[in-house]
Amino acid sequence: MKKDKKKGVYWWVLLLLIVAALLGYVLMKELGRESVSPPHKAPPTPQQESALPTKGSSAKVQPPPAVSKQGPAASPHQPRPQPKAKVKIDYCAQLDKDVMDFLTYLDHKPYVQHLELGQSLYSYVKGIIRRLSAHPPVPAGEGIDPRIMTKNIYHLYRVLGRKDIRLIREVLHNEQDTLEINLDILYRWVMAGGRCKNRLGLRPSFDVLYKYAGFFLNTIGGRAYLWRRSDVTRILATYYCILVVHEADLRGQNSYGIDIYPLIISLKNEITHYHDLEFQAEYLNKLTSLETYYMEKR
Repeated sequence: MKKDKKKGVYWWVLLLLIVAALLGYVLMKELGRESVSPPHKAPPTPQQESALPTKGSSAKVQPPPAVSKQGPAASPHQPRPQPKAKVKIDYCAQLDKDVMDFLTYLDHKPYVQHLELGQSLYSYVKGIIRRLSAHPPVPAGEGIDPRIMTKNIYHLYRVLGRKDIRLIREVLHNEQDTLEINLDILYRWVMAGGRCKNRLGLRPSFDVLYKYAGFFLNTIGGRAYLWRRSDVTRILATYYCILVVHEADLRGQNSYGIDIYPLIISLKNEITHYHDLEFQAEYLNKLTSLETYYMEKR
């Protein structure tokens, strides 16, 4: 009995020792974790402190700036990319090219080829301009000398041949859709004589232009010829003839004293009611400025 009691005591003592060892192992682990110090954090800079929201503040932390997709900014020591130099366009060369392009375009039209001119349209038109320049009309004086009226009535038919007149009619009739643009190009080209060389050998002198402008505006023969054309042709021809005579006024070369003020008023009123013109507003603005100019001169 005594041996059984001693064995029971031994088992309890051994159990207590095991429990004590386990407790000691656990305590050592916990003490080891607490002895490890947290990583040191640097104190915030004044800029960071100012960026932090204060207590009770509703400020939100701003996100970091977005990274540009265009790459890093150029270093101040690196040369900046220079802008591309603008290509300088030769105004006179461009006008000559536009005129030649138009003549080449007409060269391939069936209604021109049907006339069998026997040469390029450039060479043929050059001959027409030469004949017109050699025999200009008299743009005034019909009321004083009836012979001037008679000459002006037949002027175009005496200077030009039947094929020449037919060519002009065919071009005016078949190119109605682009007539405004083409006449604008031709007007700028013929008026560039003081600025551009006559490299094509086609441009008439300003004196010749002035006499033909006065012929169509101020003579029975010239006005009758325009009235036999379409409304668009007549209106545009009258408009550009007015501009030529106005330029003669500015240059002091209106030697026949052609008064275009009544024509300006009449044409302005007609264009106001004619809405088929693509550049109607531009024509009216120009005519209004001319009206003001001549009103101040009166």
